[in-house]
Amino acid sequence: MSLHEYLVLGAVAGAGGRAVPVAELTASLKESGSRMTFVLKGLQATGLIERDRRAGDRRTIEVTLTDAGRVRLAEAEGTARTWLRRHGDLHSNR
Repeated sequence: MSLHEYLVLGAVAGAGGRAVPVAELTASLKESGSRMTFVLKGLQATGLIERDRRAGDRRTIEVTLTDAGRVRLAEAEGTARTWLRRHGDLHSNR
């Protein structure tokens, strides 16, 4: 999982179960629209997110986390914590 994918999954998970508009993700993560589209297409292709048009405003695309996305994010967070425990003192020897 790339850092961009991790950040997107984390942002969607942090929305507390609500669907997150793509424009909101793009702005909050300070990504270009084309980069966000690329990342979201990859996450959707692997079944980690769903993208749907908002009811009542078909111009807005919203993102939700799938069960597989929640599992994958939890695994990535565990990996990050383990890495930080092992390598977190890289700068303490200076």
